[in-house]
Amino acid sequence: MKKFALLVVATTVLATASITLLGQSGTTDKVASGTYIVYARSPQAFRIVVDAKTMANANLSGKFTTTAGTPMNLDVFVFGEQDYWKFRGEDEAAKASAKPLYSSLKKTEGDINVKLEPGIYYVIFSNLYQYEGTKTINTDLKLTFDKK
Repeated sequence: MKKFALLVVATTVLATASITLLGQSGTTDKVASGTYIVYARSPQAFRIVVDAKTMANANLSGKFTTTAGTPMNLDVFVFGEQDYWKFRGEDEAAKASAKPLYSSLKKTEGDINVKLEPGIYYVIFSNLYQYEGTKTINTDLKLTFDKK
């Protein structure tokens, strides 16, 4: 009888732990996947919301490759919301003070891997240093997080 009671308790503990772990499994959302055009003077932006009530341990990851354009490089940034608006503003001093969480300057390809706290973020593919022309990029970006 003692062994049976111990077996029931052990089974209950294992089942509870399994349900708890399964309830916190990772979720993946696509942020951007495919081919996009980046115009000179007009960055391609993707908005990401990390909701504190429903998301934990958020991470943005993926890769990008420039597939067409001359030259075949561009700038890639990940900004928090306040820094994004500084970056997009007209004031040059404010632009210079914008601090990206990730930056890749004038690169043809790269990998992004950024841990994100709750908040609003923007992934920017920028060709702002060019006055004309377009760049074609291929990207696959994902946001992974644990559901609360």
